[in-house]
Amino acid sequence: METTRIFKNGGSMAVRLPAKYALPPGEIMIEKKDDKLILTPLDAKGWPVDLDKWFTGAFDDFEAPARPKDSRPIDF
Repeated sequence: METTRIFKNGGSMAVRLPAKYALPPGEIMIEKKDDKLILTPLDAKGWPVDLDKWFTGAFDDFEAPARPKDSRPIDF
């Protein structure tokens, strides 16, 4: 386990991240779960960059509904 420093920067708190934990420049999402802070980089549209991994395997238990043979497309 490594340690680092937290310090006051203006009216906010800042943390020095060692180089091996560097995040890409830009916005991040910060959330608190229990007593842990989680930092997630965001893409240019504001979505987590690893959003696809959040849903990996999430829909594996779902089956496609059976369609009757005489079904026709519905125009909207």
